[in-house]
Amino acid sequence: MDYQNKVVFLDIDGVVNTLIIDTKPFKTDRGQISRDGFYYKLNMPEDGEVSNRQAVMWLNKLCKETNAKIVITSTWRFGNDGLEKTKKALYNSGLLKEIEIIGETPRKYNYNNIRGYEIEEYLNQHPEIDNYVIIDDDLDMLTKQMNNFVVTDTNIGMTYNTYVRAKEILNVGSTCDKD
Repeated sequence: MDYQNKVVFLDIDGVVNTLIIDTKPFKTDRGQISRDGFYYKLNMPEDGEVSNRQAVMWLNKLCKETNAKIVITSTWRFGNDGLEKTKKALYNSGLLKEIEIIGETPRKYNYNNIRGYEIEEYLNQHPEIDNYVIIDDDLDMLTKQMNNFVVTDTNIGMTYNTYVRAKEILNVGSTCDKD
């Protein structure tokens, strides 16, 4: 079966934005902590970039090879211009301009912020989507979404193995169960 409308539901933190460590302070105090002579930082939307450029390259490869578009599921989408800041951070970090970020999932307060319900609602609102993959470091997906879900290690983010599994899902065509 040839799937034409493919979507990557993308989390940011723990997928393409992972903890940075250094022996010197970072240029900004925002999101930075110091312990035992080391400095740790996790980029924020206001930084205008994500930290794990290697993960962004795997995302590029996945989207190019499967012709998939991106829908943001991350909490980075919240706040003033959250989606635009997220897009800017991804493109500034090497996401290819030809890869479209087509939207964001709705926030579902009545489901205790379980991301799987937000994805389900997005899919219900977009019947043109033939197939999808969810890439996230959290496990708050619905049971029926597990065949379309690839979990990342929070500290490492998207890797070659994530790419291989996600590509398999998008190309083999796991069921797109929207009910």
